[in-house]
Amino acid sequence: MKKGICSNCGVNLINRWQLKYCSNKCQFVAQYKKYIKEWKLGNKNGNVGIHTRNVSKHLKRYLSEKYGEHCSQCGWNKKHPKSKKVPIEIDHIDGNSENNLESNLRLLCPNCHSLTPNFKNLNHASKGRQWRNKKYIKNQ
Repeated sequence: MKKGICSNCGVNLINRWQLKYCSNKCQFVAQYKKYIKEWKLGNKNGNVGIHTRNVSKHLKRYLSEKYGEHCSQCGWNKKHPKSKKVPIEIDHIDGNSENNLESNLRLLCPNCHSLTPNFKNLNHASKGRQWRNKKYIKNQ
């Protein structure tokens, strides 16, 4: 059987079950890099789910790595005692959850995020109905 090299890190594959990557961790890192590359090129919109508009975990990771795990407004960075992670949220500056351009996203603490004018559907009358009509009527 021909042995290959890992598509992500270049390590020689020595086990028979290793077809493309040397480990699951290497595979997940490669998937993350590919997703971010596709998102930056505009081929991925950054949302996950069919009926929801949740931001991809890859985008949150990318923003956390690029800008640090702290609130971009107040600088808050306290870690949760159990998860050891900063409970930071992604805010869409213009309030449009379909607009996942890097320039429209920022990391905010739960307090600062709750004080934004577009927090949790506060702009639902202006943009929500348009989004539903566009999504569901065009698919019929």
